[in-house]
Amino acid sequence: MLSDQSKNYLNDVKRRIKNRQGKINIITTHPVPETYQLVFLNGSPRCIINTKELQGKNIVGSIVNFNGYSYKIIKRLFISNKILELHLDDVLPK
Repeated sequence: MLSDQSKNYLNDVKRRIKNRQGKINIITTHPVPETYQLVFLNGSPRCIINTKELQGKNIVGSIVNFNGYSYKIIKRLFISNKILELHLDDVLPK
Protein backbone atom coordinates (compact mmCIF):
# COMPACT_ATOMS: atom_id res chain seq x y z
CA MET A 1 0.00 0.00 0.00
CA LEU A 2 1.34 3.42 -0.94
CA SER A 3 1.48 6.30 1.48
CA ASP A 4 -0.52 9.45 0.71
CA GLN A 5 2.69 11.27 -0.14
CA SER A 6 3.71 8.56 -2.64
CA LYS A 7 0.23 8.53 -4.20
CA ASN A 8 0.31 12.31 -4.64
CA TYR A 9 3.76 12.12 -6.22
CA LEU A 10 2.70 9.31 -8.57
CA ASN A 11 -0.46 11.19 -9.60
CA ASP A 12 1.56 14.34 -10.22
CA VAL A 13 3.99 12.43 -12.46
CA LYS A 14 1.13 10.84 -14.40
CA ARG A 15 -0.50 14.26 -14.86
CA ARG A 16 2.76 15.80 -16.15
CA ILE A 17 3.30 12.94 -18.60
CA LYS A 18 -0.27 13.26 -19.89
CA ASN A 19 0.11 17.02 -20.38
CA ARG A 20 3.32 16.64 -22.39
CA GLN A 21 2.25 13.85 -24.72
CA GLY A 22 2.54 14.94 -28.32
CA LYS A 23 4.51 18.06 -27.42
CA ILE A 24 8.02 16.60 -27.19
CA ASN A 25 10.26 17.41 -30.15
CA ILE A 26 13.62 15.86 -30.94
CA ILE A 27 16.34 18.44 -30.47
CA THR A 28 19.66 17.97 -32.26
CA THR A 29 22.77 19.81 -31.22
CA HIS A 30 24.16 19.83 -34.78
CA PRO A 31 22.26 20.11 -38.03
CA VAL A 32 22.23 17.04 -40.25
CA PRO A 33 24.31 17.87 -43.34
CA GLU A 34 22.97 17.29 -46.83
CA THR A 35 26.36 17.45 -48.53
CA TYR A 36 30.00 17.02 -47.59
CA GLN A 37 32.83 19.16 -48.87
CA LEU A 38 35.87 16.88 -48.96
CA VAL A 39 39.35 18.33 -48.46
CA PHE A 40 42.14 15.88 -49.27
CA LEU A 41 45.48 16.27 -47.52
CA ASN A 42 47.25 14.46 -50.40
CA GLY A 43 46.64 17.43 -52.70
CA SER A 44 43.67 16.09 -54.65
CA PRO A 45 41.16 18.79 -55.56
CA ARG A 46 38.29 19.48 -53.20
CA CYS A 47 34.90 18.11 -54.11
CA ILE A 48 31.34 18.35 -52.84
CA ILE A 49 29.40 15.09 -52.61
CA ASN A 50 26.01 13.88 -51.42
CA THR A 51 25.98 12.29 -47.97
CA LYS A 52 24.97 8.94 -49.46
CA GLU A 53 28.20 8.78 -51.47
CA LEU A 54 30.39 8.60 -48.35
CA GLN A 55 30.33 5.34 -46.44
CA GLY A 56 31.23 5.31 -42.74
CA LYS A 57 30.79 7.53 -39.70
CA ASN A 58 31.69 11.18 -40.12
CA ILE A 59 33.52 11.55 -36.80
CA VAL A 60 37.15 12.55 -36.31
CA GLY A 61 39.44 9.52 -36.36
CA SER A 62 37.06 7.20 -38.19
CA ILE A 63 37.71 5.54 -41.53
CA VAL A 64 35.37 6.33 -44.43
CA ASN A 65 35.15 5.00 -47.97
CA PHE A 66 34.69 7.14 -51.06
CA ASN A 67 35.06 5.99 -54.70
CA GLY A 68 36.66 2.72 -53.59
CA TYR A 69 39.36 4.40 -51.47
CA SER A 70 39.64 4.54 -47.70
CA TYR A 71 40.35 7.79 -45.87
CA LYS A 72 40.77 8.80 -42.26
CA ILE A 73 38.87 11.89 -41.06
CA ILE A 74 41.34 14.37 -39.56
CA LYS A 75 39.05 17.38 -39.07
CA ARG A 76 35.36 18.34 -39.32
CA LEU A 77 34.04 21.87 -39.89
CA PHE A 78 30.45 23.03 -40.33
CA ILE A 79 30.43 25.41 -43.30
CA SER A 80 26.67 25.96 -43.10
CA ASN A 81 23.69 24.10 -41.72
CA LYS A 82 23.68 21.93 -44.86
CA ILE A 83 27.40 21.53 -45.65
CA LEU A 84 29.96 19.73 -43.50
CA GLU A 85 33.62 19.98 -44.49
CA LEU A 86 35.71 16.86 -43.89
CA HIS A 87 39.51 16.90 -44.04
CA LEU A 88 40.64 13.46 -45.20
CA ASP A 89 44.00 11.71 -45.13
CA ASP A 90 44.83 8.59 -47.16
CA VAL A 91 44.79 5.27 -45.33
CA LEU A 92 47.77 3.22 -46.45
CA PRO A 93 47.17 -0.53 -46.86
CA LYS A 94 49.26 -2.74 -44.57
